[in-house]
Amino acid sequence: MDSLFPQKNLQSVPVQTQNLSVLLPVKSPNRFLILVTYHTTVRIMRVITAINYAAEAGERSYIATPLTNAITIPALEACVVHSSEHAAAVSIAMPTYFAEHGYQSPTDRMNGPFQHALHTSLSYFDFLHSDERKMRNFNNFMAGSRGARKHWTEWFPVRDVVLRDLNTLNIHTKLLVDMGGGKGHDLARFLKEFPEATGRLVLQDLPGTVATMEDLGSGIDVQSHNLFTAQPVRGAKAYYTHFLLHDFPDPQARAILEHCRDAMTPGYSRLLLNESILPERNCPAFFAAADITMMAVLAGMKRSKTQWLSLVESAGLKVVQTWESPEAGDFEGVIEAIRPIS
Repeated sequence: MDSLFPQKNLQSVPVQTQNLSVLLPVKSPNRFLILVTYHTTVRIMRVITAINYAAEAGERSYIATPLTNAITIPALEACVVHSSEHAAAVSIAMPTYFAEHGYQSPTDRMNGPFQHALHTSLSYFDFLHSDERKMRNFNNFMAGSRGARKHWTEWFPVRDVVLRDLNTLNIHTKLLVDMGGGKGHDLARFLKEFPEATGRLVLQDLPGTVATMEDLGSGIDVQSHNLFTAQPVRGAKAYYTHFLLHDFPDPQARAILEHCRDAMTPGYSRLLLNESILPERNCPAFFAAADITMMAVLAGMKRSKTQWLSLVESAGLKVVQTWESPEAGDFEGVIEAIRPIS
């Protein structure tokens, strides 16, 4: 079933259990199975109404709530499906994984809790790419997650750090390289805000992602690139990532940073890591759980400011400043770093 809560199923009037039951994907015409579905629906709806995903209009009669309608928003629905199929399933199996691996944080994204729980040898992203529905849910989830936050260009000093001296740059110098930039949402937004950057933006991602990408226009140069190989764009004004390095444990994240460092012009190029920056104390539950999720599915991690400084400097870079979103309750930030002049 593609949708948990198809829009057509939402009612402004009560729905009886027998009518709700037939909406479920029962493939067999066997009446006994349909009877079981009816009684199962009653039991499930007790939980659903208890947590306000629907309300009881009467005995075995239900009506939509604001939460019911909210969950029909594609990004929120995708979040529920994606999280239950992957993060929740992996979390259940984590105790046995840790027991078998000496209770150490995983550092191998090809042999972590995700592979242990789902009995696969595929990486997390290869697993998603193998199933069109799963990949669609993931993309919808990520698009919604981005849309719920203030974009980094709204609070980061782009004109001072990235666009300064734009008119004096060599015509061939690239302004901003978005590494692992997916479908180009960030660069498209950047170009809309700063049209003077046209022709100086580069979007990089794996060949499979690039091959399915919509036309971004002539203002953005699209390149196939593997983060674990040498960075082909040399001497750009800024190299940018958005929620990328949290996908990787320290050794692999460091390797990505080192390739970027080698392409940077010392004292000139900037590295801009747009990531979560966890507080050192009193971390909110959402962000603490997000860190566990990254560990579970990718052997990755959310990092605190101290952890970011340690990682970036271990790759031979120097942190200039950390910038934080002014939005209350959001721990998104940008770690700005340079390659020091020898």
